[in-house]
Amino acid sequence: MVTEMNPIEHFKELVSDAMKHQKVKAGELAEFYLSSLLTSFLTVERLPDEPLATTYLKALGATREVQFQQMKQLGDVSLFTSGFFSDSLKRKIVDIDYYMAMGSASYGFLANMHRGGRNEDVAKLFGELASKFAAFADVLTEVSERSRLTSPIDILRIYERWLRTRAGSRKRYCARWA
Repeated sequence: MVTEMNPIEHFKELVSDAMKHQKVKAGELAEFYLSSLLTSFLTVERLPDEPLATTYLKALGATREVQFQQMKQLGDVSLFTSGFFSDSLKRKIVDIDYYMAMGSASYGFLANMHRGGRNEDVAKLFGELASKFAAFADVLTEVSERSRLTSPIDILRIYERWLRTRAGSRKRYCARWA
C-alpha cells in the first residue's frame, strides 16, 4: 500500500528525528518553522543574488513591514544555506561563519522588533532561532543527509538547481555516485 505524505509532514518527521538524534531542544513553534522553511525552499526558483550584508543594510533603512520581510528572508536563506550547502562554503571568501552570523543577527533583529508587542510568541520564536542558529543548521544538515536521494538523477537535479541558484552543492552526495 502506498501512502502519500505531504511535504510539511515529511519534513516535520525528518526535523523531529534529527532534533532527537542531536539532542536539540526546541519549542514546538521552532520545530514547525524549520519544517515550513524546508517546504518553502521546494519551490524557490532563485535565491537572491545580492550579498547578505547588502540586504541587511537595506533592511535597516526600510519601513517596519519591509524590514520584517527582508530580515526574515535573510535569516531563512542563511539557515537553509548553512544547513543544506555548508560543504560548498568551504574554501570560499564568504564561509559558513558569515552565513551563520548574518542569519542569527537577522533573526535576533526580528525578535527585538517584536519584544513587548502584541505577539510575544513571534519574539520568542525568532529569539530561539537566533540563539540556536548553529544547532538548527546542524539539524538541517542531518535532514539534508537523510533526504531521499536515491539515484544519480536526483544528484543531477540538485546540481542543476545549484547552477540556477548559485547556492552550492553537497560534495558528499556527488561522491556517492562518482
